[in-house]
Amino acid sequence: MYLRDGEFGVCSTNIDLLEDADNSFWKAARALAVEEKLRSLGKNIAIQGELIGEGIQGNKLKVRGQEVRFFNVFDIDKFEYLPFKEFVSLLDSMALPMVPLVSDSYQLVNDIQALVEMSTRKSLVCSDVWAEGIVVRPIEEKIDLLLSNENFNNGRVSFKVINPEFLIKYGE
Repeated sequence: MYLRDGEFGVCSTNIDLLEDADNSFWKAARALAVEEKLRSLGKNIAIQGELIGEGIQGNKLKVRGQEVRFFNVFDIDKFEYLPFKEFVSLLDSMALPMVPLVSDSYQLVNDIQALVEMSTRKSLVCSDVWAEGIVVRPIEEKIDLLLSNENFNNGRVSFKVINPEFLIKYGE
């Protein structure tokens, strides 16, 4: 969801969606008053979230209805993601829900097995199901110039560790 030069929009991955009262993404945006909240900031901003719930990818998290949880805020004019603390503060100020946070003090170690073990957990959204995994990002945004190429266009340091139990359960 974004506000750029006065225009509010809702996207799904790579598609800018036309407003439609039956579209789940637009319903979520309207239910949370995202347009009004973004306008109150007075700048060009985009927020990225995950739509979860009934009718979405088999509703693996057993959420009733549909909801969105946000995981990124992007300052369009500066062409950069907000650092973690600013991201959390902005979502709090707009009363928008964030994806579950496993830790904000984890110290990354060069140990893939330890990361896989950390990802092997039940969901913080619904403790009856396996979490898909974890996303690891630095508290302060970091750009790796080696990652800045056509495949990773912005060089942002971030990665996902998939829960092996989730893979076994859902075969994904």
